[in-house]
Amino acid sequence: MKKKHNQKRAEAYYKHGFAQRKKSDYERAIVDFTKAIERNPEDVMAHNNRGVAYYYKGRFYRAVDDFSTVISLTPHDPFAYYGRGLAYRNLLVFEKAIQDFSTAIRLKLETVSDAYTERGITYHCKGDIDLAIEDYNAAIALDPGFAEAWVERGKTYRDKGEINKAIENYNKALELKPALAEPYTYRGLIYNQQGELDKAIGDHSKAIACNPEFAEAYVNRGQVYYTKNEVDKAIADYDKAIQLNPELVEAYTHRGNAYRAKAELDSAIADYTEALIRRPKVPESYYIRGEAWLLAKGWEEAKTDLTAALLQDVDVAAAFHDTYGGIAAFEEKIGSRLPKEIVVLLTPRSEPFEIDKDARIALGMKYYGNDELSSGLAARLAGVPREEFWYLMGDYGLSPYS
Repeated sequence: MKKKHNQKRAEAYYKHGFAQRKKSDYERAIVDFTKAIERNPEDVMAHNNRGVAYYYKGRFYRAVDDFSTVISLTPHDPFAYYGRGLAYRNLLVFEKAIQDFSTAIRLKLETVSDAYTERGITYHCKGDIDLAIEDYNAAIALDPGFAEAWVERGKTYRDKGEINKAIENYNKALELKPALAEPYTYRGLIYNQQGELDKAIGDHSKAIACNPEFAEAYVNRGQVYYTKNEVDKAIADYDKAIQLNPELVEAYTHRGNAYRAKAELDSAIADYTEALIRRPKVPESYYIRGEAWLLAKGWEEAKTDLTAALLQDVDVAAAFHDTYGGIAAFEEKIGSRLPKEIVVLLTPRSEPFEIDKDARIALGMKYYGNDELSSGLAARLAGVPREEFWYLMGDYGLSPYS
């Protein structure tokens, strides 16, 4: 009797969770699917749908767990492999993603052209461009009307430098699905590279008209406005992109560049800092902010960022000289002499850059204390094991639990 009651409750929670999932209320859906699973741990559909909800919430490890449970219960379910492949790709575990998409194809996923396309995207992420094109070809052969496959093949041709083929693919995607935003903005990127700025703005604007929530299209149009020196329009587009997607790192970096062009250096530095917090593994970001600090005559901050960039193998001197032509030209530009220790950092060198261990640890502690680096990344910058970094935190008034 109790088992029958649990089954009914499980079914009720599942139905409610499914309704929440359909409304894109993934958090509530996860709660309901979890309650269904607690009452019936082998409820395949509850695991499957909770995996989908976790995926759309960006909780990819949890999605992998649920799809793996489905696979253990029903090993021939192609959708579970497809879903797990998507989650693995978002975790950058490309080989496992490719294996799962291949299994979904072998098991004849109902929309197998989707599986070919997603495997193609994964090959593209890995840099295996020719394999990616083979998969897009297979997807299009199976479903010539699948506009998304044409879009992805266009992106791959663009990365191969076959620009005419890229444009042909975007045009075909738009012929098949005129309301699709992506091919407009991707074609706009090509027009921007070719110097056809008005055509680029037209395409990005069409993308926005098709999908006003498409944050990347605002970033891309902002880049064209920036190239045209219409900086305020560029900033307005970056503002909109950040409003739509606060995690879009490129929007902060580009808006920082626009503020720097307007000599609004405090705003530029604030944006570069936001970009660093969201994507701390990009060494060039430290140089970019360091350069802004130089323009603002924030010598100590500039020294810190330039040192961090050098320790991560950024050729600071080359980047600086490419932009300004040399130290003397930069000093004339800002009307000040650079401190000697900064001149040393900006001078080309033949040997690897090194600083003493204590100074390097202090640098890592500074970035950790500013919440710009995790303890693991800060320890790597400091050049010590994470356990040693944790041990030393007390000397700097920091805690691994803060």
